[in-house]
Amino acid sequence: MHATADVATGSLTIVIQFAPGTLDRQTTRVSVLLDTDQDGSTGIRQIDGIGADYGIDLAAATSQAGVSKANPVSCAARLACFDDVGSVPVVFVTDGMQVTVPLSLLGNDDGRLNFQMSAYVLVAPSTTVLFDFMPDSSVPPGRVQ
Repeated sequence: MHATADVATGSLTIVIQFAPGTLDRQTTRVSVLLDTDQDGSTGIRQIDGIGADYGIDLAAATSQAGVSKANPVSCAARLACFDDVGSVPVVFVTDGMQVTVPLSLLGNDDGRLNFQMSAYVLVAPSTTVLFDFMPDSSVPPGRVQ
């Protein structure tokens, strides 16, 4: 998996590319975690040090991406860690998916952020299989500036 994240005209555009022939529109999903304040001590802490303030869940089968905001209090109580704030369409590109999220759905962020992604498939209604993770463990988290 390869991805780019660009900020322009008040929106964040993420383009995710898969190896040729590996994108299955029925089962492929991608989870993107955004550290919009670039502070690992806020949001929902991840193993790699990112403090996820927002999440984007791209579902190929529905052609929609859900956008959610971290809820650390609820997460600490072992409830939902993210609350839905909206959705945006998923656009299919050759061997990939693209999503454009208005910065207004991300707390009117300035566009400087860290991000991480994981790609997975649904093999049954409640079973997922993780296939790829970005950044790789030997590479620092992605940063958009």
